[in-house]
Amino acid sequence: MKGIFSAVLESVWKRKETKIFLVFALYPLIYYVASFFGSSNFMQIDVGQGVQVGYLDFADMMLNSIDAMILPTLALYFLTISVFKRETDDHTMFLYKDINRKSIFLSKFFSLVLILVLYFILFLAVSMFVHYSRVVNMDFGSSRFGSDNLYSTLYVIINLLVIFLKGILSIAAAAFLSLRFGTGATMGVSIALSLTMAVTSIIGGPIAMIFPNGYNQFFKGISDIWIPLVGSVSVTALYTVICNYFSIETFKNLEF
Repeated sequence: MKGIFSAVLESVWKRKETKIFLVFALYPLIYYVASFFGSSNFMQIDVGQGVQVGYLDFADMMLNSIDAMILPTLALYFLTISVFKRETDDHTMFLYKDINRKSIFLSKFFSLVLILVLYFILFLAVSMFVHYSRVVNMDFGSSRFGSDNLYSTLYVIINLLVIFLKGILSIAAAAFLSLRFGTGATMGVSIALSLTMAVTSIIGGPIAMIFPNGYNQFFKGISDIWIPLVGSVSVTALYTVICNYFSIETFKNLEF
């Protein structure tokens, strides 16, 4: 895998779908522009009296805002489908005839995870720029890095982690589906999965525990932080391992 990872990563990086996905990391800049139009209701932050918004609070607001639109997730689905589906559609699988198929699959998967990591780094960096160049100068803005207390800071960090884990799950699910079905079916099922994760997190209760974003409901105090951490990571790891196992088996049997 080490021998081909750099080549696969370079291939993934050059795809136009990668650039489209990373563009969404610039989303906080929309708020930067909108903040100069105070008379408009578009992307205005409404907080309670005396509430101060720190950097992590702002980043969490921005990330949850765009995550609720599902647009970055759709772009990530398209990127994953292009990475795993294009060779079969173009009948260029013969290029891999002398390379271990499992190594190829894992190289593709971890390349996509690295792109996801880069997306989060860029998003947080852009959020930091917008926060410290604009938000801190507003009435509700604060120059502090975290929230106003340790519990709130940890809660925000867990929220950010959960969205990242949802991204990993989305990659694994889209890879699994794209190797078996067409692009339309894969996108349809993937969108349904995203909507289901969103709805179950709102409903809460035991049903929400089948997805990584359903464990924040159990975070009632600092001593409970292990519940959302262990729960969300474990569920994501379980689904990812299962999806990747069957995806690798299918990838091994794809015809040249």
